[in-house]
Amino acid sequence: MALHVLTSLSGSPGVTSTALTWAQVTTRPTLLVELDPAGGSPMLCIGWSGTHPHNRSVLDLAAHPANEYVERIWELAIPLPRRARQAWLLPTVGTAAQMRSLLTVFGPLGEALAAISRDGGVDVLVDLGRLGAAGAAVQLWAHADSVLVFTDSTLSALNTLAVGLPAVADELDQIGARSRLAVVPVVGDEKGASHRPYGPREISGVTDGVAVLPGVVRDAKAAGSRTWGKRARYPLSVRRLISAVDDHARAATDMLRVDGVGA
Repeated sequence: MALHVLTSLSGSPGVTSTALTWAQVTTRPTLLVELDPAGGSPMLCIGWSGTHPHNRSVLDLAAHPANEYVERIWELAIPLPRRARQAWLLPTVGTAAQMRSLLTVFGPLGEALAAISRDGGVDVLVDLGRLGAAGAAVQLWAHADSVLVFTDSTLSALNTLAVGLPAVADELDQIGARSRLAVVPVVGDEKGASHRPYGPREISGVTDGVAVLPGVVRDAKAAGSRTWGKRARYPLSVRRLISAVDDHARAATDMLRVDGVGA
C-alpha cells in the first residue's frame, strides 16, 4: 500500500472532499489523517454530518513517545460510516493554535504512517490543507509515495500554482523525491462564464515538468455527500484519479530505484 500527501496552494480546491470520497470509493483499506492547520476537522463534520464529537485528534500523539505512534494512531482512528472495517479517520486539531504543539510530532508521525502503509496493508491519505501554514508538516514528504497538489482550474488559481509550485518542487528535490510530486486539477465550468476553466494541457504549461493527473470533477453537492448514483460523474472522477495516482507513485518509486535514492 502507499502513503499519499494531499495539499493545495490556494483556498478550497477540493482536497478534503476528494480524500473523503477516495476513502469511500476505493476497494482498499484506507486511513485518513487530517493535518489541516486551520483545525476544526472538516472531515469529521462532513463524514458524520456533524454528529460525531471532536473528542480526539492527532494532538493526542504529542503525549506519547514516538515508538508508540502506530499503536496510538489505531486507538485514535474513527471508523468511517458505511466502511467501518475498511476506512478510518484521525482528525486534525481543534484550533489552529494547537498546531504549534505538533512541531516535534510530524517527523516521527511520518515514519509511523509509512510503517502503517508498508506493513499494515493500508493506504494512508494525509490532508495537509493549504500550504504556507503547514510548517513542519513538510517533514511528511520524506515518507510519501506521492505528493498531490490540488488546484482549481481558473486563471487566478493557476497563477498561484505557477508561483508556488517551484518551491514545493525544490523542497522535494532536496530529498531526491521531485518525481513523487503531481498536480491534480479540479475541473468544470460551474463557477460561471467569468471563470473559464483551463484544461490539463494548458495547466501543464505552468507546472515546469511536474506531472498533471486526471482532474476531479467540480461538483459541490456531490462532494459533500457520501452516497451517489452508480455512474455519477464525481465519484467516477475520483476513481480515475486513484488509478492515476497508483501509476504515478509506482513510476516515481521505479525512478528513485534507478537513481539509487531508495524505494
